[in-house]
This record gives sequence, C-alpha cells and structure tokens, in this order.
Amino acid sequence: MRTSDGFRVGKVAGIPIVLHPTFLISFVMVTGIFALRILPNRVDPDPSDVSLVLLSLLGGTAFFVSLLLHELAHSVVAKMYGMRVRNITLFLLGGVSQIMEESKTARQEFLIAVVGPATSAGLGGIFLGVFYATGRTDSSLSAVLEWLGFINIVLALFNMLPGFPLDGGRVFRAGLWAILRSRDRATRYASRMGQLMGALMAIGGLALLFLDISDGAGGINGIWLILIGGFLYNNASQSHRAAVAQERLDSVTVRDVMSTRLRQVDADMSVRWLAPERQSIDHTLAYLVSEDETVVGILTGAQIAILDERTYTSATVRDVMINATSIAPILPSATGQEALIRLQEGKTPVLPVVEDGRLLGLVGLEQMVNALRNQPQTSPAS
Repeated sequence: MRTSDGFRVGKVAGIPIVLHPTFLISFVMVTGIFALRILPNRVDPDPSDVSLVLLSLLGGTAFFVSLLLHELAHSVVAKMYGMRVRNITLFLLGGVSQIMEESKTARQEFLIAVVGPATSAGLGGIFLGVFYATGRTDSSLSAVLEWLGFINIVLALFNMLPGFPLDGGRVFRAGLWAILRSRDRATRYASRMGQLMGALMAIGGLALLFLDISDGAGGINGIWLILIGGFLYNNASQSHRAAVAQERLDSVTVRDVMSTRLRQVDADMSVRWLAPERQSIDHTLAYLVSEDETVVGILTGAQIAILDERTYTSATVRDVMINATSIAPILPSATGQEALIRLQEGKTPVLPVVEDGRLLGLVGLEQMVNALRNQPQTSPAS
C-alpha cells in the first residue's frame, strides 16, 4: 500500500514497515556488491550464475532484515515506554524508526538509543559464530555468513559514533542530559557534534572520490561517504534548530505571547460582512462567536484568510468557527512549548487562555511564530 513515506509492506509487532522508493537503489547496490565483488573474490571456483544470483539475493535480503531488526529494537523499547511509533522506514542510507515522542528521561533516551547497535552487534556475532562453527569453508554460503557478520559489526560501530542523530549521538545526548539536567542544551551540543562528524565524513568522501584509492573502489566509497555525511549534517542541523526553538518557547509563558485583541460577533453574521477586506485582514485578530449572549465558538483572522472564495462569499460565522466545546482552555502560566504541543496534538489553530473562569485571550500558531522571532537566543555561543 502506498503511503506518504513509501510503500507499506506489512507490520511487525504492530509497527508498519515502509520501503521508501530509494530503498530499491540500495538493495540493487548491496546485491551487486555480493554478485560482483564478494562471492567471485571469496569463492574458488566461481559459483554458477544461478548460485551467484540466488546467494546475492539471499545476502542482500539478510542484510536488510538485519537493518530492520536494528530499527525494530529501537521501536519496541520506545513502545515499552508508551511512545507512539509511526513506522519503520528503510531507505537509501539505511533505516529509521519514526518515534513520535521524545524520551522523558535521560535513561529512556540511553536505552532506546543503545539497543539498536547492541542488536546489530549481536547479529554480527551470530553470523560470525555460525561461520566459524561451520569450519570457515570456501563455500558461497560461508562467504555470505562472513560478510553479514562483518557488516553488522561495522554497522554497530558506525552507529555508536557520538554524532547526533546517530545512535551514538543519542547516547552522548543522554549522558549530557543527565549531567546538564536539560534535554535541550544536551541536544544542542550533541547536534553540533553531529554537524562536525557529518562534515568530516563528507570531506573524507571527497578525498576518496578524487584520489580514487583502493584499486578504483575509492570512487564508490567516496560517493557513499559524501551521501552519509551530508545526510548526517543536515539532520544534525535540523535537530539543533529545533532544540534552540524549544528552549525559546520554554522561556516564555502563554501570558507573554497570547493575543488579547478579542471582538465579539454574532454567529449568524456573514463572513463576507465581517471581513470585507479579506486579503488585508490581521491574522492575529480573534472573534468570540456568540449566540443569545453565550460564547459558542472562536474564529480568527488567520482562518478567514485561508477560506476558499465560495465559502468566504456564502458562509456564516457559525459555518466556519471552531466550536467552543471542542477546545480545552490553557492556563496563562503554561509555557510556550506546552501551548505548541497542545496546538499540534489538538489540530486546532487557537486555544482559549482561561484563568479562574475568565477568558484572558487566545494563543495560536501565529503567536508561537512571533515568540520564536522575538525571543533572544539563550546561548548564542553554542
């Protein structure tokens, strides 16, 4: 089944497994490495064409099953802590577990992160154990077992590099989190390390690409390193920006950013009459929609601005308002980050700010954006 992330091929432990379109490229590359380099160089005499194809497909499939088990370990532990897992996606550069919540403690972060490399190391040990137990023969199957053992050990070691968002970077963040008592600060430092490691990988890849060392294999390895380094740098940069934004929102309260520009309008009023100049309407303006002197809903300038032309010209305020019964209020003492989470989870553009039964104002995504623009950084040096 087609999804926004790729093709859903099934579920494991209740977690959807998705293959991104780029997965096919990596599968072809891995099976090609088996068929063109590993098996011909490792097995004497060369295996038949049929054996070569079948064993290459077996090796490639086993490798990606190993990647899936690595990601599944992350996801299962996350679910044990009550976190939602959207899916596991396999793509060009490996796999990723789409865990929808952040860890609540440094210990949770450490355990969720470390279990993936531990799984890869365990699989590597199993493959190598079977390889040695069967007498290290020159057979094609023995070559596949040896390579799978080696690559899983390499995968475990690579993922433990201390650059966020690699697993090792998450372990590093967990340690900093425990020391600094701040997840956001720990994320900033760990993501900076991720940027550094991503840049170094890309530079190393460029060097391999131009030097073309190792009998011509340097070009392929160089391209691979550039891709991985760029991916790591980009994701680390995004994590750093998100951590800075979260720190900013944690430093303000809803009272600081809420809009108090409230107007009361009748539920049966035409939207067109309410906002005759829709193109220039103030997005931060909020309307309390009343009926028989009772507030029954909320409407914002931002909502009116995005209405299609037909709705704008024919609808009443009642038709497009947010029903008051569907919105739980928020306290003015809540942090900006709490408000943003509520807005995202409730899929609503605004929240009423209420204290002691009194409506003080409204807070929405517009106010969150303004808070991010106006709030100074807490630590410009990091």
